Amino acid sequence: MKILLINPNLSAADRYGKSLGKVGPSCEPLGLAYIAAVIREKRSDEIKILDGIPFNLSLDDIKKEVEDYKPDVIGITFLTPMFVHVKKLIEAVKEVSEAKIVVGGPHLTIMPMDTLKDIPQVDFGVVGEGEETFPELCDAFEGKLELKDVKGIVYRDDGIKMTAMRNFVDNIDDCPLPARDLLPMESYVPAPTYYQRTPTFLVLTSRGCPFRCVYCSKIGGRKYRHHSIERVLKEVNVLIDEYKAKEIIFRDDTFTVNRKFAMDLCNVLIENGINKKIKWTCMTRVTLVDKEILSLMKKAGCWSIHFGIESGSQRLLKLIKKDIDLNQAKKAVKWCREVGIETKAFFMLGLPTETKEESEQTIRFTRDLDPDMIQVTLTVPYPGTELYNMAKEDGTLNSMNWEDYQTWAGWADKDLVFVPKGREAKELKEMQKRAMREFFLRPKVTFRLVTKIKSYDMFKMYFAGAYALVESKLKKS
Repeated sequence: MKILLINPNLSAADRYGKSLGKVGPSCEPLGLAYIAAVIREKRSDEIKILDGIPFNLSLDDIKKEVEDYKPDVIGITFLTPMFVHVKKLIEAVKEVSEAKIVVGGPHLTIMPMDTLKDIPQVDFGVVGEGEETFPELCDAFEGKLELKDVKGIVYRDDGIKMTAMRNFVDNIDDCPLPARDLLPMESYVPAPTYYQRTPTFLVLTSRGCPFRCVYCSKIGGRKYRHHSIERVLKEVNVLIDEYKAKEIIFRDDTFTVNRKFAMDLCNVLIENGINKKIKWTCMTRVTLVDKEILSLMKKAGCWSIHFGIESGSQRLLKLIKKDIDLNQAKKAVKWCREVGIETKAFFMLGLPTETKEESEQTIRFTRDLDPDMIQVTLTVPYPGTELYNMAKEDGTLNSMNWEDYQTWAGWADKDLVFVPKGREAKELKEMQKRAMREFFLRPKVTFRLVTKIKSYDMFKMYFAGAYALVESKLKKS
């Protein structure tokens, strides 16, 4: 068979707004690259990946690619905010192709039956991790298996049916290296806070997160599974040798959740001289670092860590089951600064029951904490999360229009799907912009950022971000 895997294009301008969209990221779609690698390992199909994001492909562009390639199977992955765009894409593709349409990704996984109901042109859905499911589904297309015997799918057969759930891949070393040779690797540039030099690429050393934050849908499960050190080293070396990587983003949900694994990996990077070839960033929790591990990470090449802080209100942190306190956040940022690692902190505004004063607390805490970078988003209760249920029970979930489920609504001028009782959407959207302005448009932060510019591309990205902040202030006044 001929298989085409599509990563649809939801433009940066649509995600982040016209001005902030100029610094919107494009990173390799690892999920599709993993699927493609498994297909090549287990079957003899011809396979191609079409990534619409780096080339800003329109529906007509993708439609033309489908016409030219003439696939038998089309696989499409998407997130909740992409729903309407993907629906239009599938309708367009069906005009020129009789290929079987298979969708997957977070939205389908959370709402499998509803997705097939709402997009009648979809033939099949892959629920959860697809490395084992997608090849078996292809076997079923060839009559080697009955559809009912393929775990983890939803399909049409006298109505919409769903098979038994498939367990998560237990030994993720069984998954081959992502098929990056099918991707336009030279075209990817992450968000400016994630790199100093390009090329910069993503690596997953683990899957799953054991923590209980109410805003997370736990698509990867709560069971933590990590690759072997040898496998991670192999993948990193491929990126260095074949794609000339200068930096790596370890895109795990929580890089240091297994302290021994994280420290062992750091030691191996040092022992093999990888720390002299590349620098890297990661995400983790403020409760999972101390001076010892941070010093080792710095020596191994880590230059920046991203922490989810979420709120400057301890009451709200308890409400969302973040299981951290503000003093821990201050210690983590302080330790990072002492060992020479930069920090970025994530915050949310508009949590359930959040008062205006608590929003102001969060904005003030961004400055008191004083990490190198911040990101302030608006609370979106995505389906499949405990937060979604809280919002529905509270009676403040305003919309089921999936295109509005975007955390950058203040910049993208989207309707807010959730507004805490007693608050106004306009107020929250302006607070999102103000929080970013009041943090970044301080002389010491401006000086700090200017002194860290490593390349012309980085300068352009920072300039575009600064322009967006200043422009939002001028429009406000």
